[in-house]
Amino acid sequence: MTTNWIVILGKAEVADGTVTYIPSPITEGPNIGQNAATLLRSNMDFESGEVTYEAHLNEPTSKCQVGLKSEEDGQLFAGLNVGTAGYGLSLLRNNKWEILNGAGSGNSVPTEEWISVKLRVLGSQIDLFVNEVKVCSTLQNISKGQVELMLLGSQEIKVRNIKATASTPKAFVVMQFTDTFNALYTDVIKPTCKKFGLEAIRADDIYKCDLMINDIARSIEEASVIIADVTTDNPNVFYEVGYAHGIKKATILLSDRTREKLPFDVSGFRTLFYDNTIGGKNDVEARLTTHLKNITA
Repeated sequence: MTTNWIVILGKAEVADGTVTYIPSPITEGPNIGQNAATLLRSNMDFESGEVTYEAHLNEPTSKCQVGLKSEEDGQLFAGLNVGTAGYGLSLLRNNKWEILNGAGSGNSVPTEEWISVKLRVLGSQIDLFVNEVKVCSTLQNISKGQVELMLLGSQEIKVRNIKATASTPKAFVVMQFTDTFNALYTDVIKPTCKKFGLEAIRADDIYKCDLMINDIARSIEEASVIIADVTTDNPNVFYEVGYAHGIKKATILLSDRTREKLPFDVSGFRTLFYDNTIGGKNDVEARLTTHLKNITA
């Protein structure tokens, strides 16, 4: 698919895959005389994977950042000269900037050379790389949306080789490892997730040498949605559900109807109750489909 860019604010030229920022002084209002920021929007839909680009600055304080849609009703911007940091990540919400993380404060961003920038998004785990070096990270939930580009400076800025490479979003499934729950995972949850382009994984699908708790935390962070079966009072399950809620991860709770009462801390969350029968599994599949449709819309 051909990548198209439309200038939403400010001035820029797009030719042969290269975006060129044109400084444009503000002519009225409280910021008169300052250069206006330029915002471009592309036809590249993105939710999970990598966004890469190369930037060429003519002066060290120029801003060159990609923008992604955040679930926090705002835009995540990542790239060069964020706040007082040479490289960083920030959130624009209600016309206010919130710096999420940064690196390179007090150092000038290189000029008169092409700088390689990569933004990797896996679930809510977001990493920023500059010239293949990871400079900073943050946790932020990203929604599917079109990639944007924000440019600001007193001199011309060029951006080329802008690409968005999608990866398969994941659903991390939290449950006990017994035959009953294994069947629910294999027969219902995995195929239902697959219909929505989600790869369902559990902790026993992870084969790494790190501490298991680190692997699980990373898997929760890198997942787009958490599906947790809270039928049994399993401390591991509730720990993982609590961590998911703590980082505002979209979470779907399941429970067998044989459970009489949910713990107080999760009783207020919508839970899909099911019967452990063929008909019951069909019912939970249908209801899980509805929930995933709302989350992935």
